[in-house]
Amino acid sequence: MERFKNILVVFNSKTDNQALFDQVVNLVQRNRAAITVADFIEETPPSLEKQGVTELTREAQKAIFPIIEELPNDISITPETKSGGKELSSGTNAIMESTIEIQEWIKQEEQRRLEQFISALQKVGIYPTSKTIFGIPFIEIIREVLLQHHDLVMITAEGSGSFKETLFGNTTMHLMRKCPCPVWAIKPGQPKKTNRILAAVDLSSGDKERVALTKTIMELATSLSRLWHSELLIIHAWSLYGESLLRGRGGVSNETINELLRETQDAHRQWLIELLQQFPLDDLKPEVYLLKGEAGALITELVQAKAIDLIVMGTVSRAGVSGLLIGNTAEKVLHQVDCSVLTVKPEGFISPVKPDQR
Repeated sequence: MERFKNILVVFNSKTDNQALFDQVVNLVQRNRAAITVADFIEETPPSLEKQGVTELTREAQKAIFPIIEELPNDISITPETKSGGKELSSGTNAIMESTIEIQEWIKQEEQRRLEQFISALQKVGIYPTSKTIFGIPFIEIIREVLLQHHDLVMITAEGSGSFKETLFGNTTMHLMRKCPCPVWAIKPGQPKKTNRILAAVDLSSGDKERVALTKTIMELATSLSRLWHSELLIIHAWSLYGESLLRGRGGVSNETINELLRETQDAHRQWLIELLQQFPLDDLKPEVYLLKGEAGALITELVQAKAIDLIVMGTVSRAGVSGLLIGNTAEKVLHQVDCSVLTVKPEGFISPVKPDQR
């Protein structure tokens, strides 16, 4: 697979990057791609002076109402977070000096961990460009993509990964909505071997953007399946528009509704066959699912039932909506699955983030 030529790897010292490391090695060694590893660090907070904090006397610090500085009862917290440590005897200047020291320590620690990641890549024969960038992470990542023409972003999913809480944190979700190139969010703890890949395809006759996006999804999923000798599954969900309303009206017979269902299913089956015929799949022998129902729920159920390691799916923006919604199906899937996801944008997608944005 040599689709990706200029990969941006997002390093985050706060997450477990082993799965990210393994996938980067797997892809880059076989893909002969240029690689940049970048650490995107949150902007440092404004100085206390800018926040209007001034030196206060001990008497002036007394509040007119009680300020609670400890958690109640038996709630466990680490000693470092409890109050009662250093007195503010030195005033604001001491706080500012301490803040600067903390910021410098954070920079040094981030740099040390980034260098460890780079060193590990070099030991397996991969020599990336590295950099540290300060700012709002998702904006700086997209700016880097635009300025350096990256064609893939690889990032560790930073959420909890439980079914009650999305695996994908704010930065990842912003990227999946707004980054112009594919975004590969890798689940922490994922094994080196990607055993099963699911391609989620959305078919519609006459929708050129959706057809092009579906072909891109298939190209990526089939290429990765061959690269890793993984099982390939393909899912397309269909439904009869307005079926529940039709059944609720007395004027439409069940026979008519059932005939409409058969015609709709036949049309989607034909579209799916035409799609599959465009790709050489004999060596992959994929499992192909044409399922009736809501796509988000069906994809999630199949992911769980078949122990999917990676979903390849499209994200469709909604013009005119603030924040560029990721699309109902993708949004539902991303908030329920516990596996890695590679998302793809429609051709010609324009990010709301600009190269000169700060």
